[in-house]
Amino acid sequence: MNRDSTAWKWARHLIHLPIGAAVLAILGCDMSTDPGDAQTPSVDDHWRIVQAYIDMDTAWHAKTEEIYRAESSDEERERRLKEERGEHPDIMLAVTAARAIVDAGDERALDAARFLVEHPTGLSATEQDDIEFGMSSLKSLVGPDWAVVETLKTRQDDWEMQRDEIYEADYAVDERRALLDELGSPPKDAAATAAALLIVAQGAAHEHAGEAAEFLIKPGVSAPGPETAVMAARSLLEHFPDYDNWPMVLAWMDWSRPWDRGGAVDEFIAEMTGGAADPVVRATARYYAAAALMVNLNRASVLPEEREDMRARALAHAMGLSLGVEGEEFLKSSEDSESTPRTLAQIEASLIHGIRHATVGAILADETGRRLDGSDEKLSAYAGKVLLLDFWATWCGPCVGALPDLRELAAAHPKDHFEILAISVDEEVETVIEFMEDEPMPWAQWHVGNKSELIGSWQIRAYPTYMVIDAQGEILARGLGLAESRSLIEEALGDLPASTAASEA
Repeated sequence: MNRDSTAWKWARHLIHLPIGAAVLAILGCDMSTDPGDAQTPSVDDHWRIVQAYIDMDTAWHAKTEEIYRAESSDEERERRLKEERGEHPDIMLAVTAARAIVDAGDERALDAARFLVEHPTGLSATEQDDIEFGMSSLKSLVGPDWAVVETLKTRQDDWEMQRDEIYEADYAVDERRALLDELGSPPKDAAATAAALLIVAQGAAHEHAGEAAEFLIKPGVSAPGPETAVMAARSLLEHFPDYDNWPMVLAWMDWSRPWDRGGAVDEFIAEMTGGAADPVVRATARYYAAAALMVNLNRASVLPEEREDMRARALAHAMGLSLGVEGEEFLKSSEDSESTPRTLAQIEASLIHGIRHATVGAILADETGRRLDGSDEKLSAYAGKVLLLDFWATWCGPCVGALPDLRELAAAHPKDHFEILAISVDEEVETVIEFMEDEPMPWAQWHVGNKSELIGSWQIRAYPTYMVIDAQGEILARGLGLAESRSLIEEALGDLPASTAASEA
């Protein structure tokens, strides 16, 4: 949304109004009216409050994305977030209005119930009650209607097809980004979640129970949380003993792990490491159990002794996971996939390598990557220097937004002692070369693509991912923000031998 648009000005105006004045503005009321003349708000009045909040929330997120995509320093970005975007609009009036609409049983009750499921997370003081009330209402309004689920599945399939076509076409970087912005986020519908929950509750008695369970597990639906995915997975275990898509289900559940505050996903995967009848499923579960520990041991909050214990447990899951099924394919590729199938033995070796050489406290392995000119290079080319690895992509807004700060960091230290190595996961190297014509990146560059062995072995799951390496090759940090990474870099440079520090001065 353009910040000069009428909608944005209206949204900004409402965000800064006192709560009572905001309601009156939305309803078009005259503040000078005698309170005795006030009438009970109608369903239309309530819906205007809900819709106004949705408009403000949309504008707020659009402004946030605009600011993060802009080429600016951290300080400038923070200033704009404070002065131009402001605080997130308060949701409580809209929650109250939505509840009133549902209670009234108006034709807008379905949309109001959807709102209560999809919007309060992290924003409402009564978040859990709101979501439960909304979901209960949706179940009553929709029922176990497979057609509702199927409609959303079709929309999601269409969305994925359009997204893939955009990525596969030969678009310039800016054109591709504009098309992806126009495409928007994957379709969601809490009503479809409600219908699927009711279908799964019927177990094998409903002909679509297995499909509904998959729907609730697969990332992208507006489910209440990872606990729902675990519930659906347990339903598959109980009612469908011949179900054969468990490796993919485990992959989907692993994807939802970052949002799993209660540990339900970890618990389920741990059970499958020993309890699954199929050895391939057990091996796949061990892979994801080890990968989760590998990711978690990199957290800055983990103490050194805890980190070594987690590393040992990760290796225990990984080592020998493919025993007896070494040649079986890991997550069978689709028939039209161009990627080379990987065996369980190969992914075991890759995972062990990553745990030992790509985690905090480990010594970085001497990996080989390809520079933009097509030549191969080893990480040992940077030995003896403090190194910042930046896993990034041209389509990643925060990656591009960080470029001014990276330029400043690169210019602050001579290359004799510090270097940045950017590792692009863009599909085509030409995309990176074209991007750099307008966005100078005066530091070393590798291109590995988004399906490389390095990305899989190192469990790179988010972009940008920064890794700080000291002059001895030890990984000091992984996954921190750029400001925190810079502090560690300065500290590591200060620890260089006196002769080196003197030459730098």
